[in-house]
Amino acid sequence: MDEILAKAGSQAVTFAIKSGVSIASTYAIKTITGFILKIPKDDAKRIEKLRIKLQNRIEIVSYAIDLIRLVAARGNTNLESTLRLTSDLRVEIDQFDDKIHELTEKVEGSRTAKTQKDSINAVELYIKDLLDRIEEITPFINLSLTTSGANLSSNLTNTVSPGLLLSASNYVVKNNDMFAGEDVQVGPTFETTYFSVFYHLPSEKHNNIRVTWKEDMKRGITRIIRRKDETNKFNYVLRIDQSFDDGRYHNTENDEEKPRSLEMNICQIVKLFFSVSGKLLKLPERDSPVLVIKTDKNIKGKGIHSNSSTEDIEWFALGSYESTDSDSSSDEDSSDEDNSANYEDANSSNSNIIPSNERSSSISLLEYILRLVSLQFNDDMSILEVKDERLSVYLNDENPNAIRETNSSINKIDEKLERVTLSDS
Repeated sequence: MDEILAKAGSQAVTFAIKSGVSIASTYAIKTITGFILKIPKDDAKRIEKLRIKLQNRIEIVSYAIDLIRLVAARGNTNLESTLRLTSDLRVEIDQFDDKIHELTEKVEGSRTAKTQKDSINAVELYIKDLLDRIEEITPFINLSLTTSGANLSSNLTNTVSPGLLLSASNYVVKNNDMFAGEDVQVGPTFETTYFSVFYHLPSEKHNNIRVTWKEDMKRGITRIIRRKDETNKFNYVLRIDQSFDDGRYHNTENDEEKPRSLEMNICQIVKLFFSVSGKLLKLPERDSPVLVIKTDKNIKGKGIHSNSSTEDIEWFALGSYESTDSDSSSDEDSSDEDNSANYEDANSSNSNIIPSNERSSSISLLEYILRLVSLQFNDDMSILEVKDERLSVYLNDENPNAIRETNSSINKIDEKLERVTLSDS
C-alpha cells in the first residue's frame, strides 16, 4: 500500500517514534548533582566538571540521534549502519541512570574513607568512559549525515501552507493553554466521509495484490481530543462518530442500524498520505482532497509495541463530506439551532468532552493538526519548544513527488494514476 500511494504521487509523512534518548539520562544527571553534595569538595569539583561536560555532550548527540532516526525512518538506507551504531549508544545512555544510582548508593552506604574514595573513583571513571564513547562516535555521526545526502534543513518547502500551519498551531497552542485534566477537543469539528480498504488476493491472471476502497460512513463527525494520561503529558485520540443525517436511508427501527463510532490513539498513526484528488482512491466522482491514514494497533503507547503482527496494520481514508441534494435542501429549511442538532448523536457519546463550536470541512487543516499533536506526543513538549529542524521533518514532504494544488494540476495526477492499478474496476 505504501508503494502504491507513493507511485500515485501523494504527500507522505512518516511519524517518528519517541525522541531518541529517554528522560533516564536527564534523571541520571540530576542524580550526579545530588551525589556531588555528599562528597568532599575536591572530588566534587572534578565530578561537577565532568557532569557539565557530559550533559552538553548528551544534549548534542541525542539531537543527532533523533535526526538520524527520523531520516532513516523516511527511507534513507545510507543511514542504516549509523542507526545501529547510535542505537547501541542510546541504550548505554538510557542505562546510565541505573549504573550511576548503583554507584552513588555505595558512597551513601560506605563506612570507611577508603570505600567512599573507591566509589567516587568508580563514578568518575564511569562518566569518563561514557564521554569517551560519545566522542568516539561523534565523527562517524557527522560523516554519515554529510555523505548520506539527507536534507536536514529547517526550511519548509513551498507545499506547506503558512496560513494552514498558523491556524493549526493556534488551535494546538490554545488547547495547551486550556487543558486542565478534562477531555478537551483540539480545533474544530470536521465533517468527513470515511473510507475503509480491503485487499483482493492475487489471481492467476494478476499477480499483484489489488485493493478497493469503500465508503463506510457518508457523514462522520471527526474530532481530535486531548485526554488526561498518567504517563503521557500530551495524549490524543482521533474520534469519528457517524451521523445519519447524510441524505441516505438508515433503518433505525428497533435499533436495526445504529450510528458507528471509531476511536484510535494518535500514537497508532504511523503515516499520512495527502492528495488533492479523491481519484487516489479510484473514486472518479470525488475530486476533493483525501487524507489516507496508516495505523498500527501494535503500538500501545510511547515506544510500546505489543507485537509485530501485520494483521494489526490498518488503512482508512477521510475525505471532505459532500452533501447531497436531499440533505442540503433539508439544511436550508432548518435554523442554526436545528443545524447544531446534526451533531447530537456524536455529542451524546462524548458528554465529558469540552467541545468546540467551530466546524470545518478542510481536510488539509485536519492533516496539519494531526501532525502537530503527534509531534507534541512524541517529543513530550509544546510545539513552541520544538526545534525548527524537527518541526520541519513533520511538515515537509517525505515523498519528492508530493502533490499540492500550488505546484501540480489534477490532470497531472490523473496521468500518474492511470499507471497504478488499485481495484478490479
